[in-house]
Amino acid sequence: MIVLVGLTGAGKTTTVGRLQALPRLAATLPDRRALTDRLILPMMTGSPDPVSDRLERFRLTAAFKDRHPGGMGDVLGWLMLPPGLPPGPVLFDGLRGEAEAAAAATGLPEARFLVLECSAVGRLRRLCGRNDPFDRAALGQAEPAATDAVAAMRRALAASGFDTLVAPAVAGRIAVELAGAGIDPADVAGKAAIIVEESRHYDPAAARAALLLRAPSRTLVIDTDALGSDQVAATAVAWSAAA
Repeated sequence: MIVLVGLTGAGKTTTVGRLQALPRLAATLPDRRALTDRLILPMMTGSPDPVSDRLERFRLTAAFKDRHPGGMGDVLGWLMLPPGLPPGPVLFDGLRGEAEAAAAATGLPEARFLVLECSAVGRLRRLCGRNDPFDRAALGQAEPAATDAVAAMRRALAASGFDTLVAPAVAGRIAVELAGAGIDPADVAGKAAIIVEESRHYDPAAARAALLLRAPSRTLVIDTDALGSDQVAATAVAWSAAA
């Protein structure tokens, strides 16, 4: 198994697309979102109805981890592959946080882990640019249009709590950048809130440390802030081919 590890906006979707093109790949498992929808959320709500708001999903998955500390790492151990697959690795996207990484590294002794790391600012840029309907958070009434676009963006970031993740100067620069791109501050606030809430539940540094401790020869860490998407994908493909 090849397991991608990383937070929202770290570059996993692009990398998965490249890895899926590998001729030696046997199958792609349902991804984290699909397994959460099919298994975790119904277990927690008692209903098959979907939960679309990201913040509510974080609350429910946190409650799931109270019952199953390994989270998605435990869920992977529950899956059974169908018979008749061709030889080759299967791909899964993805794990987050120390507990999930530790559970998977221990419970899946032949799995290899591709860790994609990206700063909070880099992930916010990607979320604001990709327009994925899944990246929604209920934040109440949108702020009225402001005459000062940068000031409005600063208020949006502060309201989301994003300025608790970065230095004031960094928050100021990203506010100028996003305002200059003409992005709606209310949209930025929703995307930033996802990053903030995710940071409360999953520590990427701890996840990396858990894998490097338990599966050092099976783990590759890539800084997706430093490399473009093509370089990240090429590195991932070369690493996979060397298995």
